[in-house]
Amino acid sequence: MRATSCRRARSGARWKWGNELGADLTVVTGDFITSANDPLEDCVAELSRLHAPLGVWGCNGNHEIYASAEERAQQLFERFGMRLLRQQNAELVWRGEKFNLIGVDYQRERTASGKKLPMLRDAELLVRKDMPNILLSHNPNSFRRAAELGIQLSLAGHTHGGQLQVEIVDHSFSPARFMTHFVAGLYRLPIGGNFDLAVSEPTGNSTKHASLYVNRGLGTIGMPVRLGVPPEITLITLRAPA
Repeated sequence: MRATSCRRARSGARWKWGNELGADLTVVTGDFITSANDPLEDCVAELSRLHAPLGVWGCNGNHEIYASAEERAQQLFERFGMRLLRQQNAELVWRGEKFNLIGVDYQRERTASGKKLPMLRDAELLVRKDMPNILLSHNPNSFRRAAELGIQLSLAGHTHGGQLQVEIVDHSFSPARFMTHFVAGLYRLPIGGNFDLAVSEPTGNSTKHASLYVNRGLGTIGMPVRLGVPPEITLITLRAPA
């Protein structure tokens, strides 16, 4: 499995690198464009150069909302032989084993008036109890609700890793900390457990954990620069518990 995003990433060589990873499944977690003036069809066409036996799947990000392009993105994915999930799930089978792939549009946290919104509303209807579940959700802040629902793996983006990370002695600073605790990389929460706990590495105990991986993406927003936060195409290997 590999995860990536393409907003403001123009190099086709990146898709060649992604294909060379030889993943069984490819997923992209939204923000294909920045605004309505950006060439969404060109981006989706570029994504269609990715190939995997189980296909290329995705979900919308917040910039698709801003551009009123959520439905258009789904249509383009279908036209180019991929599938974008919008509050939908699909059962996939690999080497005789089944898993449930779920995709949701960007999960808003508040209304324009500031009212708090529930995360992953009605997503419990998409979760399967008879097989592992993988969630594509652009906003990593949906992770706590996903763990509560028993979703074993969430894949997110949104942060760009902050685009800037500064190391001072043994501390690091990233602007993304202002929007989420889940900036980049791997996080785990106990399924149905203590949601105050979020660890960046496996705990080594027998507690069942849900995992989140936040991809740093390929593009930028605002200043077209990254410092200490290189672009990322992630290869994730899934294994059955021992």
